[in-house]
Amino acid sequence: MRLPYFLLAAGAFLPPTVARAQFNFAPGTYQLANGSKGEASLKLALAENGSPTMMVGVKNGKERKFRAAEVTAFTVAEHRFVRANDFRFLSGTDADFKEPALLEILEAGPVELFYYYYQVEMGTNFKAHVKLPVLRKAGTSTFFAYSPGHTPGFDQKLAPGGFVAALFPADPVLQRQFAINGVSRAQLAAAVHAYNQGVRLTR
Repeated sequence: MRLPYFLLAAGAFLPPTVARAQFNFAPGTYQLANGSKGEASLKLALAENGSPTMMVGVKNGKERKFRAAEVTAFTVAEHRFVRANDFRFLSGTDADFKEPALLEILEAGPVELFYYYYQVEMGTNFKAHVKLPVLRKAGTSTFFAYSPGHTPGFDQKLAPGGFVAALFPADPVLQRQFAINGVSRAQLAAAVHAYNQGVRLTR
């Protein structure tokens, strides 16, 4: 079985002119570290102007900002985010802060896939939103970044393909593809989902 190819690739670079639901206010739910839960209009605000990445909410006409350490999880426009403590891949503007990370959950199962969003300056008056795929074995707290190609603002030395390959011991063919960064970003979510469903590659 071959990995499927997609006409629309989900690259690491998200042009800031492209509207992304998680960065705009939309109905959502939240759970705070103090145990509070509720519904509000929410969005993810990436780090800039001396402020870290935060969850921003509007409830009863009032806007509030919550640092990552104050948030356990939240959803906005069908995007689900969780807090990750001691996250070692802080990049771009996030690198200026010692904060937990807010990661979007893409795939659950034996192997979990997340996206880490951050902002990086690409030139004069130009900032880019970047998404970095990170994976971990379910039940563990150690994340591994997967970056098959240049990712703005990210140190590629932190993402050797062999680390991610080790998460897929039941599929040697898929392991070899990850080891050489042969799984594209467009294929990644489908590959992880298929593995979690018991699908194995034969060549």
